Amino acid sequence: MNYDFVIIGTGPAGSTLSWKLAKKGFKVAIIDRATYEKQRLVNDFFCPYINKLPKYYTPVYSNQLGGNSALWHGKIYLISEKEFTQNKWCFDYKELQSFSDSLANELNINKTLLTKILNEENNSLHYSCRSDLKNVFKYLDLTKIKNIDIYKGHSPVKLNFDGERVNSVDIINNKKNIKNIIIKNSIIFCAGGLGNPHLLLNLLPKKNENIGKFLSDHAHVNLCKVKENQITNYLNILKPNIKNNLKITNINKKEDIAKVYELEKFFVGIQLDYKIDPMRKLRRYFLRISNLFLRKILNFFGFFILKFNGLIAKMGILFNKYYKYSFEFYFSQHQDPSNNVKLDIDSSDDFKLKKINVNWDLTPNDKLKIENIINYTVGPNGNLFSSKKKVDFDKNFYNYGLAGLHPSCTTRIGKNRNDGAVDLNLKLFDYKNIFVCGSSVFPENGFTNPTWTIMSLANRLSKYLEKFK
Repeated sequence: MNYDFVIIGTGPAGSTLSWKLAKKGFKVAIIDRATYEKQRLVNDFFCPYINKLPKYYTPVYSNQLGGNSALWHGKIYLISEKEFTQNKWCFDYKELQSFSDSLANELNINKTLLTKILNEENNSLHYSCRSDLKNVFKYLDLTKIKNIDIYKGHSPVKLNFDGERVNSVDIINNKKNIKNIIIKNSIIFCAGGLGNPHLLLNLLPKKNENIGKFLSDHAHVNLCKVKENQITNYLNILKPNIKNNLKITNINKKEDIAKVYELEKFFVGIQLDYKIDPMRKLRRYFLRISNLFLRKILNFFGFFILKFNGLIAKMGILFNKYYKYSFEFYFSQHQDPSNNVKLDIDSSDDFKLKKINVNWDLTPNDKLKIENIINYTVGPNGNLFSSKKKVDFDKNFYNYGLAGLHPSCTTRIGKNRNDGAVDLNLKLFDYKNIFVCGSSVFPENGFTNPTWTIMSLANRLSKYLEKFK
């Protein structure tokens, strides 16, 4: 079996890249662990290739074709120029923007709305441009493109080299059947912020020390609780400041606004606080159980927990006076090499690859940022909601905080191999035809949903790969 390109993963990066290359006439093989094509009501929410997780880190894992885009809300946003520039992406922002625009045209995304987003100064708002992009794989309908072969339920287990070039890859399914795939051009890893370092650390004979380092994610923190009958009032308070992309009030000094944007880089939003739902808490407990067999059994019951969660929530509103909404913020995490992904030599996944241990926590800089924002918005002198209570960091984050939605930066782009894992064209240093695409190449995760930036990067990479016919 010979292919021009082999792509690992069917998430936003892998789906976009394979779609673009196949349209140009290249023969593409897509390898994915998932066996499900349809969107499932319940996902595992527990990565099968992770052995150890920190207490407050719960990665979202979707075991279906489309990857985590199947869990995506469909909100389109490109990283802002300010963040892009200050985070040293190694190429010009206008180049990324052009690939974003061209992809938007191909996918029929509302160009007017997208332009509005891109031109918004100090952008900190989310816009949902097209809901049917929720599962990128399904939307692009990759199963019907003749130049694409999809190997469901498979994983790469060995790369075969001719010097610095990969000429074939061995893949295996869950029945332990091995196939060899010849690679004429390149192999591209698009397995996500945790999946990419997991595979690369397992498969590469020569490993760049930056692979797995600098794991960043979007922690979100509960600021305060808002009763249901207060929602309208809070929204009215926020509306006057939306045009300035700052959802807090009574700010008189322009330098204060600039400080929030440039140093804190956060946005806030109002959403249902399911964390007080006891059944939700029970399901999260199930997912923390180390015994895989027991976890799968309990996760089966989680299906019914989620299916009837709406009813449970309504019951909570009717019978639980504490059922409220939460006012939360999200922010860009400070880079730290101690937040990382490492191989666990004593454990293996279903494909006989070594599992990984995930090390993640808030840095001192992150904690200071959180405390400042809490005090700035809801503390004793808060601009949105004044509280006489002293800020309790552990209560505000470690009881209500969560990370794992957008793991990033584990194979960062860099000017050289000492600075990152991939070059400006997303090619791995030390190898001629191994590329990486996705949030793992971000030098910093930014403050917002990474999906559209990932898809724009994949569009850019496809244009580069087209040169090598």
